[in-house]
Amino acid sequence: MQHPLCFCCVVLIVLMSGSLCRAETVIIDCLITPDIYHFFKEREIKNTQIKIIHPGCFLSHPLFIDSNTSLSGEKGAQIQQTFTLPDTVGVINISSGDSTRAVSNVQISGVSFIGGAEKNGFAEHNPLISIFNAHDVTLSNLNLTGFRGDGVYVGQGNVVSNHHIVIRNVIFDGVNFSNRNGISIIDGHDILIDGNRFTRISRKGMPGSIDLEPNTSLQRIYNIMISRNHFTDVHGMAAIVISLRHAGGTVPDNVTIKGNIFDKVVRGILIKSAIPKNQVNNNFHIFDNRSSSASKGDYSICNVNAATGNNLPAIEKYSDSCWKSLRINQDVLQ
Repeated sequence: MQHPLCFCCVVLIVLMSGSLCRAETVIIDCLITPDIYHFFKEREIKNTQIKIIHPGCFLSHPLFIDSNTSLSGEKGAQIQQTFTLPDTVGVINISSGDSTRAVSNVQISGVSFIGGAEKNGFAEHNPLISIFNAHDVTLSNLNLTGFRGDGVYVGQGNVVSNHHIVIRNVIFDGVNFSNRNGISIIDGHDILIDGNRFTRISRKGMPGSIDLEPNTSLQRIYNIMISRNHFTDVHGMAAIVISLRHAGGTVPDNVTIKGNIFDKVVRGILIKSAIPKNQVNNNFHIFDNRSSSASKGDYSICNVNAATGNNLPAIEKYSDSCWKSLRINQDVLQ
């Protein structure tokens, strides 16, 4: 017989033990049950609609979200990170937790997530939201502030490559620059990053607001759209970085960067390779971007043999230490 909770769509404060029922709605009142981790402790978060009301919620441990789940908040809803260890996982993890199966159909919207950067400082591998082995994920209308590592980390999928990911209308505020990137993508395809705002992000030496960085031959990045984002006050290498760090890594393919605004950044777009003469595919599309202040150049290429035409301009600058900024014609970055 189906559990009676499945017929009652609202659960307040206390849930019965065991897995949550299909299509169940959970309302968490932060004034009554502030620690979301203990609310769901030892419980699978799957097939669930979670609604956060009132500010004041926190996470004392990482939270894992499984398939067919939504997390949303009423106006003013907040979730704050209070744990410091482990610092190698996300605060919110869209993942099965055991890396043995894929996660799908997850939406997070309408919540402010507050990381521990101001209190605990930099932790490179501690993102606010991490995505592993997942597809059909939407992050929208969020405030991600004070993240210690990345705002959003899209990691390597050993079961399925992350795909059909949408990150839209999100405010990424690093607060004190004590973080890595706004968004890091290691492995994924068919990803849309649209209409977001990035500010006060990246400590010196980190990539920047958005970093596309496959590190091994198993990690593939393709069909990426980065559009209509606004970048201001970015202290990393660039607002958007395409990084080819290793000889065994794959080259990102079919990347479109259009309609973005760069203001008070080190560089607008940086494409860099640690290996001289690394061949980049012909389908990088970069157009209709605007830069008002880039201290080391609007657009930089290092150790990359780029395509011509409406894609990347042909630049040949091969050197084992070519970190020099190269300013490109304004018909590429407008």
